[in-house]
Amino acid sequence: MKNINGSGEIILFFVSILAAAGWFFSKYALVGFPPVGFIGLRFFSAALIFFPFAYPQFKRLTHSEILRALSTGLVFAIFMATWIIAITFNNNLGSGAFLLSVSMLLAPLISWLVFRNKPLRTFWIALPTALCGVYLLANSKGDFHFSLDSSLYLLASLFSAIYFVLHNQYSKSIAPLPLTTLQLAVVGVLCLSYSLLTEEWQSEIPSSAIGWLATSVLIGTNFRYMLQTIGQRYCHIANASIIMLLEPVWTIILSVILLGEQLTTVKIIGSALILSALLIYRIQNLLGLLKGRNRQST
Repeated sequence: MKNINGSGEIILFFVSILAAAGWFFSKYALVGFPPVGFIGLRFFSAALIFFPFAYPQFKRLTHSEILRALSTGLVFAIFMATWIIAITFNNNLGSGAFLLSVSMLLAPLISWLVFRNKPLRTFWIALPTALCGVYLLANSKGDFHFSLDSSLYLLASLFSAIYFVLHNQYSKSIAPLPLTTLQLAVVGVLCLSYSLLTEEWQSEIPSSAIGWLATSVLIGTNFRYMLQTIGQRYCHIANASIIMLLEPVWTIILSVILLGEQLTTVKIIGSALILSALLIYRIQNLLGLLKGRNRQST
């Protein structure tokens, strides 16, 4: 569908800000909820909201498609649980967002190793560039020593990459709404089960935490997903991919404003290296897609 006066780009620009804001919705909600329990409540609630709209499409899913959706939901749950635990350790959400964004480069590496999908040549330029940025962001003591929160963000980045690869490999034939609903439900059920067995819950949850939970569900998950779907419908894939790279940029800006994160020279250089690496790979990847489409049209 054609882009209507740049409406798709405007919507996705707003979505990238919402994605960054989601980090802070979650951070503020943790004052009243255990981390994994919060993720469970957030995603299970989001799945319940989507369910009435997705139900008619569930009837058309095969057993194999349901199993694929559930399996990718399992990896998604591990990723989200690791991410939320990382958030609980410090206020450097900006650095965490850039460390997590490295998953965009780990994904093609995993896809190549597991499914033999060879990455583009610029990948071998982008990956070392990103790793230099990771070292600058995560190396906290001047020697090769990563802090606990940095290690958790990198672990979350790995699980995010695995989820993306499996999602892309096994879920291409499944409609987006039932797929998303099933994955959200899996995350909710698994994380809530884990939390009820292992985490301690407060006897009285502050109303502010409940408010942030509701904000995370309605705005950070459901509303954001709806807007992203609409934005991608009216936006060229090249523009959409570049715009969504803004999420860690907004996150680090908000982290400085809201949480007082310190922007050192080393942190700025590290973030710039990671962003440059993502742009190098993303632009080359999109050029390859565009060439392929042009060949098909001719």
